[in-house]
Amino acid sequence: MKKRQQSNDDLVSEIKKLRQKLKEIRQSEIKRKRAENELKENEQRLHSVIGGLPIPAFVIDKNHRILYWNKALEELTKIKAEDVIGTSQQWRAFYSSKRPCMADLLVNRGQEKISKWYAGKYVKSKLLDEAYEAIDFFPELGHQGKWLRFTAAIIRNSTGDLIGAIETLEDISRRKKAKMLLLKVHQDLEERVKIRTAELARANEALLNELMERHRTQKALKQTTDHLSLLLESLPIISYTRKVDGNFAITFVSSTIEEITGYSPQCFIDDENFWIDHVHVDDRARVMEGLQTEREKGTHRYSYRFRVIDDTYRWFSDYWRIVHLPAGSTSYIVGAWQDVTEDKKIRQEGELRLQQMIQTHKLTALGEVVAGVAHEINNPVSFIAYNVPILEQIWNTVEDILVRSGSHHSDWEKRGLSYEEVSSNMREIIQAFKIGANRISRVITSLKEFSRSDEATQKKMVSVPDVIAGALVIVGAQIRRNVSRIDQEIAKKIPPIYGHFQKIEQVMANLLINAHQAIPEGQKGVISIRCRYIDRLKSVVVDIEDNGKGIDRKTMEHIFDPFFTTRRELDGTGLGLSISYGLIKEHQGTIGVLSRPGKGSRFSIYLPVEGNVNLNLYPSILCIDYNVKYLKELKANFLDAVIWRSESKDKVGDILAFLEENPEVDMIVSEARLKGFSAWDLMDKIKTKYPLLPFILYSADPMALKAPSRNITQPDCTLQKPFTIEKLQKVIHEAGRQQL
Repeated sequence: MKKRQQSNDDLVSEIKKLRQKLKEIRQSEIKRKRAENELKENEQRLHSVIGGLPIPAFVIDKNHRILYWNKALEELTKIKAEDVIGTSQQWRAFYSSKRPCMADLLVNRGQEKISKWYAGKYVKSKLLDEAYEAIDFFPELGHQGKWLRFTAAIIRNSTGDLIGAIETLEDISRRKKAKMLLLKVHQDLEERVKIRTAELARANEALLNELMERHRTQKALKQTTDHLSLLLESLPIISYTRKVDGNFAITFVSSTIEEITGYSPQCFIDDENFWIDHVHVDDRARVMEGLQTEREKGTHRYSYRFRVIDDTYRWFSDYWRIVHLPAGSTSYIVGAWQDVTEDKKIRQEGELRLQQMIQTHKLTALGEVVAGVAHEINNPVSFIAYNVPILEQIWNTVEDILVRSGSHHSDWEKRGLSYEEVSSNMREIIQAFKIGANRISRVITSLKEFSRSDEATQKKMVSVPDVIAGALVIVGAQIRRNVSRIDQEIAKKIPPIYGHFQKIEQVMANLLINAHQAIPEGQKGVISIRCRYIDRLKSVVVDIEDNGKGIDRKTMEHIFDPFFTTRRELDGTGLGLSISYGLIKEHQGTIGVLSRPGKGSRFSIYLPVEGNVNLNLYPSILCIDYNVKYLKELKANFLDAVIWRSESKDKVGDILAFLEENPEVDMIVSEARLKGFSAWDLMDKIKTKYPLLPFILYSADPMALKAPSRNITQPDCTLQKPFTIEKLQKVIHEAGRQQL
């Protein structure tokens, strides 16, 4: 019984195990079927992909059996897939006898054999590893054969094992034929060109000669053009073209413009208003009017001021003419700008020097004339002077005889005379002879002094302060009769000069007498004498200034001319200043005159300490402003301007010291609003020390031009900005300049 029970238990256990195995077998079968289905799906998908490719392709396995043969390959080879799949007959599509395709060589790992079957026709693929490309002609394909580009690549599974190869093919027959046809056409064309060239060579020999001549002409023309361009760029002028109508827009400017103005040519071309905006505001209307009105004439020349890149102004000479192009084309204005700023400076300096040379030559010529006149007059005057005492002696003898024997002679009555009348007249005549002869002698002596060219006495070191003191001893008593005060400002440590004491003393005495005579009777006359050494000029400078009636402009032009005098009725000879001028020139010095009618005159004597110093002095205007741009504009328009940029650290004493060292400054033009001090205070100090210096005050602020209540002095002129340069020039001209 127990055995039977045991047997049943074992049977149940076996049945359970069998059921478990059966369950596992069923699950394994389900997985296998699922894998088979996935494999079939993948195969179908791969088959669809390869079969649907527009590129002919086939796939072989590692045993060289064809796995895929797509539709495109069927159409190319005319071999059905069903006839070759599963076989190793892939060669049938390309060759007449059995031989390996490139895919077969890759499956056999015979890459080194590719060169045997496809020598000179293959390359390793640049896109795929283990792949090769080749181009070859296959005569078995189609009726006339085909050119194919084909690529073969190895196929590996996920573990990297080789499982086959794929080969794709591309029919390039048309392309190859087109290339070959193109090559043939090219060869034919080359042949025809050779033939045609040979024909043209004979026919065009004359033309070739003509072309060579033309080439030589063009080369010469290019050289000429290059030379002209180089010359044009090298010249200090700026060539330009502009439109002839509208706003006269500039269309071309030579590159020289950048060197002269700092602006590139493109600035003038890009901005139509660039040029006119940089023309000085006072010149714009005149320039534009010239462009408008002179178009009919076709040519025009003018000059104007142009603002360059550093905000200064340069003078441009502008000459243009209208160029008429062929019919139907637009005409242009072609012109040239030239920077004439330096020319203007030289011209103005030349005019000043010319006036000085004229004065010097005039005095030299007059010196020669008066020397001759003095010599010619001296002989008869000497004769008269010698005979007048003899005549007087004879008359004295005759008079005694007449007194004793003939004073009551009857002939006196017959002649209607009396002894007393004759005696009195004779003495008056003889005295008149004496006075006239002496006066002529003094004139001759003055003429000789004026024309003297050689000296008997030797020059020596002379102290100018001692000369001034000596002159005051000689004429001091005379001038103090109508001069209430003589102010002296003599600096210390004035070096001596090399010259003649008496001659310089004569000049000082003459200038002091002139200053005394310029003061009207009844006026409280003041004569100021200043003497100092100016290291910048290496000269001793003496100023003799009076507050007399001054000298008008017309008289100033002849003040140093010999025999010119305004005191003819008071026995003036007109030789004092001309002789003084010559004596100072003899010492290599110069004389300056600043005079204001109704206010007085100042004579400045410049005596070089060293005889070889060349004093080229010109009147100058001191311009004071904080606006650097405006100072540059003043400098551009007034070549004799000296600019002073006002800064907060400036003091009034700085300006006074500058004027002390620069006596050629004869006018001050100043902005009313200065940084370091008040322009009104500056004017007070300057007018106190230099009452004859004109002071012109300007400002854009009308309140700044109103005098403070504490100020007594007034400027000579006030100008409210904006004002034209022409207006300032007129004011300066009317005020009068120093004559040097």
